[in-house]
Amino acid sequence: MTNALFKTARIALRLTQRQVAERVRARVEAATGRDSAFDAGYVSRLERGRITWPHEPYRTALCQVLGVGSPADLGLAPKLHSDEVSDSLRRDVLTAAMAALLPPGPTPSRLRAGDVTKITQRTALLERADRREGGQAVHDLALRELRDAVDLTEASTTPDVRTALLGAITRLANLTAWASFDAGRYSQARPLFCLGLATAREFGDAGLLCHVATNAARQEVHLRRSAEALKLTDQVGGRLPAAARAMLAAVRAQAYAVNGDERQVARHLLAAERTYGRVSDLASGPVWTKSITAAKISSDGGFALYLLGTAAGRYDPQVVADLRRAAEADTAQVRVRAMATTRLATVLYRQGECAEADHHAARAAELAQAVGSARLASALTELRAAAGTPTGGHG
Repeated sequence: MTNALFKTARIALRLTQRQVAERVRARVEAATGRDSAFDAGYVSRLERGRITWPHEPYRTALCQVLGVGSPADLGLAPKLHSDEVSDSLRRDVLTAAMAALLPPGPTPSRLRAGDVTKITQRTALLERADRREGGQAVHDLALRELRDAVDLTEASTTPDVRTALLGAITRLANLTAWASFDAGRYSQARPLFCLGLATAREFGDAGLLCHVATNAARQEVHLRRSAEALKLTDQVGGRLPAAARAMLAAVRAQAYAVNGDERQVARHLLAAERTYGRVSDLASGPVWTKSITAAKISSDGGFALYLLGTAAGRYDPQVVADLRRAAEADTAQVRVRAMATTRLATVLYRQGECAEADHHAARAAELAQAVGSARLASALTELRAAAGTPTGGHG
């Protein structure tokens, strides 16, 4: 539903959406000392009622910029939705998601910067293990780390350390949600992604918000829920590294592919390719972008074309090239290679190229032995169906 109060307040001051965004962003960055993801697209979503309760720094700045006394004067109010979680609800969401899985631990009395550093170091180790071995291998460990990190929010500490903890919780929530998804625990993953989206907004990091939103969107693509996937990617705005922009475009292409929208798929894959072409050094960017390798982008693009071909009943020739590039890449991301190899073999079987398909199917089965992933298991099932035998071979 359109937010008429908000739009009226903006027009009364003769401000464009971009001007509102610039003034709000300046106030938020001055107040928090961090880059803000607030942009004209965010203002548009507020006016269209897509976002009804922005996080606290945004609400304060909006009231100041538009000259009103309270968020209610701008038609803003909290509501329960997977992509809009109020501050008061955020911890309840996590508690509900975790209560049935792990008992609460003892609450420490004091939190220091070194404690947060140790959390981020352990998270990095788990992220690498996830990419090598799959979500099933790290799920329980990640969940326990997240439980412990949330317990630390009750400890006394400085504002800077508390902010750093918020970023660490965002990263852990994303990893735990992703591992849940990869392990096939979709209903558990959703509230954890919800937590990650909320803490990413409060932390004020546009890149982390992109990371969480695209991972959540991948689950919706996997479940063939195109509209939900696009809704999640629509939340992303602000200044992003080129690798992140390329990944976002590739995931949006996958969402459109679910519905067989060839024009939008082509448009977003071209954007992903051109944007990734401007990536010069992943090592110099944020930690989480280092996994967005050329192989990963090829795999994402190949998957979009795979989905499109499945929906249309015919495959674009580029799908084989993209998946082959990802399958043959020299990368430690074993799951990326396994997924690409499995899909490559599936396409080749469907195209009748059985000799090459047999080669890749055997390689996929070998790679899959080291990866515990429900997504990969699902892809292998499709491969076996395409091969026409229960074992995945042909003839």
